[in-house]
Amino acid sequence: MTRTESWGRRRLLGAALAAVLSCAACGADAPAEPSDPPATGTPPAVRFTSSVESRGQALHIRYELVNESGGELIVLNRVPAHSASGAPVTDPGAVYVTGAGPKGRVEIAKRAFAMPVTDKKTWAQPAQISGVTVRPGRAVSEELTVPLPLHRHHPYGDDYGDGPISLPDPVTEAVFCVGVLRATDAPSAGAEAAVVTLPHLSSTTRVQYLSCSPPARW
Repeated sequence: MTRTESWGRRRLLGAALAAVLSCAACGADAPAEPSDPPATGTPPAVRFTSSVESRGQALHIRYELVNESGGELIVLNRVPAHSASGAPVTDPGAVYVTGAGPKGRVEIAKRAFAMPVTDKKTWAQPAQISGVTVRPGRAVSEELTVPLPLHRHHPYGDDYGDGPISLPDPVTEAVFCVGVLRATDAPSAGAEAAVVTLPHLSSTTRVQYLSCSPPARW
């Protein structure tokens, strides 16, 4: 090997290493999922059973939540979707999908989120989610089908001013979670109704407790 060839090879290796380090730095600076203020107080007593199974090109989810708290609860299981005209509609199969916790894990959920804290973007009004009132001793259950591959779905979109947020790549496991709160803690009027609509704000997430399935891998 000539000196010129050796120098050229070292330059190529150096460029490749720089590219790797640059990508690693970009990954480290990539926008992360916004955090929600944790709930305070004691969670209401519920019995929650659920399963997440991969079948072909979809995840099949089943859950049941039984109210054992002695008071009315609101289960936030009505995620808004949109019709072809863009108008909000009720879709029992609609869910939120976000990155969560350990590397490769996503959370599929029916729950409230806080409005992302940022000075780079504003929203005209809070996004909303609805829930059903569940009386003591009663239960709510659903079966859902979520197509694969999963795509991120957050009530405030994917970009809060620092670039789009993506799901882990690859996704290796998923948990399913449902948000529940005491009717007396609902931060809005009309909490005694059969269906209650609440804002995606920290005032909701502070009184919301999550019931989640074990992680499912595929």
